[in-house]
Amino acid sequence: MKVIENVIQGSEQWFALRRGRPTASNFHRILTPKKVELAAARWPYMYELISECFWPELNVFEGNFWTDRGEELEPIARAKFSEVTGLTVKQIGFITRDDGIVGCSPDGLIVDESGNWLSGLEMKCPAPKTHVQYVHEGELPDAYKAQVHGSMAITGLDTWHFFSYCPRFQPLHLIVQRDAYTDRLSKALDTFLIEYQAVMSDVRPKLNLPE
Repeated sequence: MKVIENVIQGSEQWFALRRGRPTASNFHRILTPKKVELAAARWPYMYELISECFWPELNVFEGNFWTDRGEELEPIARAKFSEVTGLTVKQIGFITRDDGIVGCSPDGLIVDESGNWLSGLEMKCPAPKTHVQYVHEGELPDAYKAQVHGSMAITGLDTWHFFSYCPRFQPLHLIVQRDAYTDRLSKALDTFLIEYQAVMSDVRPKLNLPE
């Protein structure tokens, strides 16, 4: 994996790094969460990726109440994670696979005393009722399964931490291991990338887009 540390998530530079690259937070649009099969939703996502390559200002997310709340709570959640687990979290900007084609923006990477990358962290600060559901079910929510396993596929790391934080409640901490699901996702993702490149090659001359 290639780790880009000195970039702030949400900045113009961060959006530029993501532009045209499939990212783990959108893998649920490419693959079905349970069977890891290519989803019909991959086509509009593909067209979106191609569009933003040539129209960068499209690649902006203005947010909503819950995403804004999540951003506000993120530093508190990260500190709580370290308190609960005793692990050291390092914030990074963006990570790409070794080939640079796909990427992810985890909420942090776990490091040892020597600074070696050990695992990744995905945090969520959901609505109270959603947090209660996560705690009751006690497993990685389907909505984030492709993201978490996709992040392992991109980074090559074998472990990812999922942490759900909601004030007034006990947090939920899950440790997700690389498994057959991760491998199936990685293979399906490679198939998507072949399709993506084929569509890009087809529409570029038709839309008179620069090489």
